[in-house]
Amino acid sequence: MTDPLIVEQVTTPTGRDQDQIEYFATNKEGVQVTEKMRQFLGHVVNGTLPTMDVPEVAPEVRELAEELAVVHLPEWKNPAGRKLAEPAVIQVAQAPRIADYLIQRGWRRDPALEVVRWSSTPGGLPGPYDTGLHYGRGEDGEWPIPDIEAYWDVDDVKTEQLPDGTWKAEHPRGVAFQAATKSEALAGIVETIRTKIEEAKDALDR
Repeated sequence: MTDPLIVEQVTTPTGRDQDQIEYFATNKEGVQVTEKMRQFLGHVVNGTLPTMDVPEVAPEVRELAEELAVVHLPEWKNPAGRKLAEPAVIQVAQAPRIADYLIQRGWRRDPALEVVRWSSTPGGLPGPYDTGLHYGRGEDGEWPIPDIEAYWDVDDVKTEQLPDGTWKAEHPRGVAFQAATKSEALAGIVETIRTKIEEAKDALDR
């Protein structure tokens, strides 16, 4: 007759630490997250950056990491002028790590080589959701301040009739207006855009 097998539970320091972590239920069955993850997801939804301790890095690494964190891509065309893709926003999760690696590989930003810059939309959506505006140098080689109305071009407004018969006019920079008729929707969105432009101009004058 063999001796009975005795199994003794052993808890490591790592295991004890894991046992102390509190998890919270989500809307998805069987998926739980920590408080830290809940806070992070809240920042993602709101388009804000979390407050956290970030180790000191070289200025060139920080500058590149800020460029990579949220990349705003302009409309993409081939040499013949044919559009290949719409403007897009790409968020790079490991921007600091990638920036550090690229700097070690010898990559550096040279302002003298810049041919395009990006500017956020005055009064527009939060950073990660804002397509902003790309612009080039002026004839004098300097970088002009973009006209606010260039961001809110009414020609970019699109209209559609909704299932309930009403009409919606929408601008890609995050504003829309719904009305009973197409003409009313267009008039409403134009007034909304005019208000956005005036608010942005007032903010610049302060």
